[in-house]
Amino acid sequence: MPIRIGVAGLTHGHVGGLANSFVKHDAFETVAVADKTGLLETFEGYPTKYKDWKEMLEKESLDALLVTSDNVESVEIAEAALLKGLHCLIEKPMAANAKDADRLLAAQKKSGKTLFINWPLAWSPWLYDFKARMEAGEIGHPFHFRMRLGHHGPKEIGCGPEFVSWLYDERLNGGGAIADFGSYGCVAARFLFGMPETVYAVRGNLTKDYDVCDDHAIIVLKYPKADAVLEGTWATYGFDSGPNAVLHGSKGTLAAIGREVEHSAAGSDRTRTEPTALPAAGVADAFLKAVQTGATPVGITD
Repeated sequence: MPIRIGVAGLTHGHVGGLANSFVKHDAFETVAVADKTGLLETFEGYPTKYKDWKEMLEKESLDALLVTSDNVESVEIAEAALLKGLHCLIEKPMAANAKDADRLLAAQKKSGKTLFINWPLAWSPWLYDFKARMEAGEIGHPFHFRMRLGHHGPKEIGCGPEFVSWLYDERLNGGGAIADFGSYGCVAARFLFGMPETVYAVRGNLTKDYDVCDDHAIIVLKYPKADAVLEGTWATYGFDSGPNAVLHGSKGTLAAIGREVEHSAAGSDRTRTEPTALPAAGVADAFLKAVQTGATPVGITD
C-alpha cells in the first residue's frame, strides 16, 4: 500500500521541488494540499485542496505530511499532525526558536512517529565526503570548519511575495540571514563535530536601505579541540555565495569547490575528486526509509 501524503502550507519557497519529489515516487500517493493564500489555486500534484490545514487533517486519511509554512505555523502544524499519528517532514530550519523546536521533539517522542527535517544541504555529496575522510584520518585532527552561504537578498533575487513576507519577519523566521543561511552552517558543523560547548554570533543590517533584522551574520561554535566559523548572508554578490566549505585538519585540508572536493596535504600535494555518495537517493527515499523502519533520519535530517 502506498503512503498517503499531504502538504500543509505553500509559502515556503522550497515547497515546489520538495512536494514534486513525492509526486514522482511510486511509494507515495499524493492526496491533498492546504494553504490559505492564492498559491493554492495553481499548485499541482495533490488533487484535493483545502484552505485550512486543520480541515484537511480532519477529513483526509493521511499517513504522512509535508509541512512547508513559515517557521512558526509549521511547528503548530507538525505538532498537531504528529499527535494525530502522522509522520512529518518539515522543511528547514524546523522552528523559529528553541522553545518551539522542543515542542516538536516532545510531540515526536510522544507519538513515536518520524520527524524528518529536510535541509537541501543534506543532498550535497561533499558533506558526506568530508565526514568519511575526516573519520578515516585523512586530514589528521580536524580542528576548524568554515562555511559561507547566501545571496544578495530574498527580495533582490525574486522570491515570491508570500515567502518574502515571513522571511523578513523576525518572529516568523527566527531572524534574517542568520536564520535563513547561518543555520545551514550550524547543522553541517554539528554533523561533523557534534554539539558545541559555546555559541557566539554577531549580526546586523549592513547593506539594506530598508528595515530587516539582519542581512549578514557570523556564528562561531567552540568545541573542546575545534571550532567553526559560519556566515549567513543576504548581502553577497558573485562567486563567494557558497557553500564552498573548508575543513582544516592537522595533516591536511578539505575544500568543497563546486561539485568537487579538493584534498590538500603537505607541500603542494593537491588532488580533486567529485564525490557522489549520498545516504539516500533523495529526500523521498530517505523519508520513506525512516517511516518504514522507524530509524533515525539520515545525515543532517534528524
